[in-house]
Amino acid sequence: MSIHRPWRLLDIACAVVLVGCSGSGPAPGTAACAPSPFRHTPPLVIAHAGGEELAPANSVLAMQRSMVAGADLLDADLRMTADRVVVAHHDRNLASDTDATGNIDDLTWDQLQAADLRAGWTGEPIDEPVRIASLEQILTAFPDVTISLEIKQTTPSMAKPLCAVLRRLNAVDRVYLSANNDDDVYAAQAECPGSLVITTTYSDVAEMRRVRETNEAWCAPAPIGQPPFNDGLLDPANVAWSHDHGMAIFTWTVDDPATLRGLAEAGVDAVYTRRPDVARQTFDDFAREPSG
Repeated sequence: MSIHRPWRLLDIACAVVLVGCSGSGPAPGTAACAPSPFRHTPPLVIAHAGGEELAPANSVLAMQRSMVAGADLLDADLRMTADRVVVAHHDRNLASDTDATGNIDDLTWDQLQAADLRAGWTGEPIDEPVRIASLEQILTAFPDVTISLEIKQTTPSMAKPLCAVLRRLNAVDRVYLSANNDDDVYAAQAECPGSLVITTTYSDVAEMRRVRETNEAWCAPAPIGQPPFNDGLLDPANVAWSHDHGMAIFTWTVDDPATLRGLAEAGVDAVYTRRPDVARQTFDDFAREPSG
């Protein structure tokens, strides 16, 4: 099942995460918090790096296989070539998972197309070369799918080229962004004001920790919290606190069926997984049960 909803949320700054937020104090006031439109039961299946255990990470082939396997959303890491083409790849250097060398930001798009992602693939043999995909290719190949985009490159900024391709393909309302550097997502939002759903910024984590200590009334600035999975952190009480404060919880990265089942029981809204086939089966089984 694909999912595409027109989630245009005006004046959204960014979302927060639960990391380090377990506490014994009473929850802050929540009366004014609007529910996140990203809430979902059972959890949505997000193909991490396109579904990196089904085919080479971030490739169109992995994404195609993930959609067949039952993924709801796709995920891609973003970098930019020397000629300002936004592409899907985790590492800066090609040597990590291709038969080529060099940094992506030092190479042109045409040069990048010589690299074959099969060199880093350890699964079943793939007959044809697997090329690094541009964001435009991904958005065109999956026109009805919501896609999580993680900005991996800070310098030079990809904010303008990224926003340009999203606008050109009318895709601004079916992606959401995250990054390890807060400035990267803020820059992208500034290029597409009022249109991008931003997740996981460290400044908001600090603010959430503060209000949980002081018991202040507080609502999440944006509708997705995106914590890494941590055993014992995503319990029903913490997830419920997040829901009450306007956040859906999308966690990463989980492949184990028992852990996936526990996350569904806790009320998590989406899970990034390398094995969307396993997650799909687990969540479908959960949904069929009377208590699911």
